[in-house]
Amino acid sequence: MYLLAGNGSTARWWDDALPHFHHYRVQALELPGFGDNPEPPCSDLDGYVSALIAATRPGNAIMAVGVNALLVLHALQRQPGHFSRSVLLAPVGAFLWQRRLPALMSPLPIRKTIHWLLANRPTLFASKFSRRSWTPAQYQRMGEGYARCRAFVPYWDLLRASTALPLLEWVQDPVELVWGDQDGVLGIEQAAAWSAILARADLRISLKAGWGHYPWIDDPAGFVGWLESGEQGFVAHTKGGRLQLAQMAGQPVPAALVVQSSSDSRLPELLGAAADTLWAVRSSSFSEDQADAANAGLSTTFLRVTPQELSARVDELLGAGVEQVVVQRFIKPVISGIGFVRHLAVELEWVEGHLESLADGQVSPQRATISRLGEAWSSGAFTACHGLTQTMLWDFLQGVLRVFHYVPGDVEWAWDGQQLWLLQYRPISDYGWRRHLTAANIAEILPPQPSRFVEYGQRRAAASIPAIMAGWDARVLQDNEPFTAVFGGASYINNDLFLARLADWGIPSSHYAGEVGGATPHLPMRPWRLLRSLPVLLRMQRIARRHLLTLEQQLQRFDAELAQQVEQGANGQQLADWFSRFYVFVVQGNLCIATALASSGGAALGRPPTAYDNLQNCPHRLPWETDPGTPRPALTALPLQAFPQWPLAIGLAHKVGLPGLRGYYLQVREWYRDNLMRIFFRLHHAMPEAERGHWFAPHPDVRNRDGSFWQDGREGREQAAGFMIYPGQVRGVLGQDILLEDTLDPGRHAHYQAAKAVIARMGGRLSHGSTLLRELRKPSAVLPQVDPAWLGQEVIYRDGVLRRVEQNPPNPEQPLS
Repeated sequence: MYLLAGNGSTARWWDDALPHFHHYRVQALELPGFGDNPEPPCSDLDGYVSALIAATRPGNAIMAVGVNALLVLHALQRQPGHFSRSVLLAPVGAFLWQRRLPALMSPLPIRKTIHWLLANRPTLFASKFSRRSWTPAQYQRMGEGYARCRAFVPYWDLLRASTALPLLEWVQDPVELVWGDQDGVLGIEQAAAWSAILARADLRISLKAGWGHYPWIDDPAGFVGWLESGEQGFVAHTKGGRLQLAQMAGQPVPAALVVQSSSDSRLPELLGAAADTLWAVRSSSFSEDQADAANAGLSTTFLRVTPQELSARVDELLGAGVEQVVVQRFIKPVISGIGFVRHLAVELEWVEGHLESLADGQVSPQRATISRLGEAWSSGAFTACHGLTQTMLWDFLQGVLRVFHYVPGDVEWAWDGQQLWLLQYRPISDYGWRRHLTAANIAEILPPQPSRFVEYGQRRAAASIPAIMAGWDARVLQDNEPFTAVFGGASYINNDLFLARLADWGIPSSHYAGEVGGATPHLPMRPWRLLRSLPVLLRMQRIARRHLLTLEQQLQRFDAELAQQVEQGANGQQLADWFSRFYVFVVQGNLCIATALASSGGAALGRPPTAYDNLQNCPHRLPWETDPGTPRPALTALPLQAFPQWPLAIGLAHKVGLPGLRGYYLQVREWYRDNLMRIFFRLHHAMPEAERGHWFAPHPDVRNRDGSFWQDGREGREQAAGFMIYPGQVRGVLGQDILLEDTLDPGRHAHYQAAKAVIARMGGRLSHGSTLLRELRKPSAVLPQVDPAWLGQEVIYRDGVLRRVEQNPPNPEQPLS
């Protein structure tokens, strides 16, 4: 078993525990920059994950603590099964944007001062280390660890809410989380959040009485005895498990007990505490309420069970094959309901009395959708009754959501006339939110039926991509909106992700629609919010611009990783999982470039040529080039291109945040895309020939919705606006001389070069296709309402206006703009 302590640690911190191990042969680890490891600290979390994987052999167990426990989870995400057993004590990573310590340690002088004090005056932190008294030698050993840890100060810069948790919801390995009830650093209330973060892991959770943050120092024999006993705690991803977690986090859960036998010794104590109470007996199966399959209603729920009937009801459920049973105090509600809850909105269904009348189909529920974003997202209202108001219900449901790290959930609640009760929380595996989606932008880069390979990566990356925006506005983490959402089995851009930010900043939605294309619900300009948001917008500009200069190094790293995958003979699944990580990086880079463009303030400082200036002999640029499954020419050497060389004055203007750099940021964006296509070219050829039939086959569900619409299926009533891309005047046949495209695909550059003009029904001012057409100086426009009957007829395009040439007899020209 490997032993890995947290930030500041050294292998010697484990000295007290080592003599007590008998079952495991143990090895204490020191990562780069820690203890005696001579390697310099890593530049990011990915570097530490790679170092951890390189320092450990597959198939062994690991016990890790704090921030380095987070590295274990990322190692499992990257290489499933690498550790045979993963025991993680008080892992760091949940609620990072809301915790005080990371904010306190953000200024470098404070960080260095704390580091010096930990190294030279460790007894000042005795109450944080433990509630027990340690020997002088133990304090000295702690201080020596901090003194020798060169990684301590830079580690705080790496551990950000924007970088801590990507893709962890896809970890499926067994994971054991443990907290001590005396831990003064990270408390057990974080357990519910981790159950939501590790939504698919085989997760068990333990709460140890008397343990602090360093139990292997406080009680080394007891700690090792527990570790070697194999005790794993309760199963987290069950009905009963989530109720226990919610209760630990302070939620109002009726008294409950999870049992596996009617003779459980804890049952008499539970029943005795409320002798005249009625009970609910419910299944808590391991197959129920999972992240990808609800499987609800597979077992009977017994309500109003008397203490005398309870054992028989428990036996009945266990006899039906249920692994666990929840025995819960029965709440007699005057109102009860279900809330489909996300941070931006709550969609409610409720009835008078108990929910059983709804489940049995005896009554139809009342419904309402309440949203932070405005009237377009809302419908109906919760009318106050029996003392319960809409505000009270909203605050309660949002409180439950926060406990589970803002992961959207299905919450069963009850109001007994005095207080609200949480009866159940479960993740939502399939639900048609009132969320606004669009095909704009995504239709430009991916075919209506993308390959299984790209759809796999896109769906896995969707929830992780938005974290990059937390660098300038942490509220995006509370919104917890995915980058893409599914409708009809196909993926679309989730407008709510971006519109929620605009709503908070007071910026009208028309700006967003004009840049990416399509249409959006109305969000008005709110000058006071905009004024209040200026610091956020300035921070956004600074961070996004700074991110551009990191793209080249990260591209080279991923390119090297892909070469290593090829060298090791990676199969299709391994390549698809690698692509999921790469896809997060790709879209996060694009978001930062788009942010830099949006805040660039025009192109007064010049328009240098982009990658489209030279598209000769480019086998990696072809229609639908963004899908690695698209057929490619034979493999040829295509090295990555270096970052554009800017004049000194432009580099200085970039650093100080001057306006006028749109031309240079467009150059970066197309350089970035061209290099991405070079990697996609190699990725296509890396896929084993025998597996291409599966991974490169079209995904079975087709993206068949154009424009914008609501995820629950309702069409949007907003009209996309047309605009001129490049001026000019040409005459020709529509569909032949003048191309009519549904969307602008930059991979069709050869077709656009040959055409007299290009008209698209959908697109944005800052799309890749619009940039290409400007670079080609090709007369072009986005005109959403072109009449399909004009195909094959002679038309005139003039500066953003398309007119049909009337034949005999002549009629007035019919403009369309």
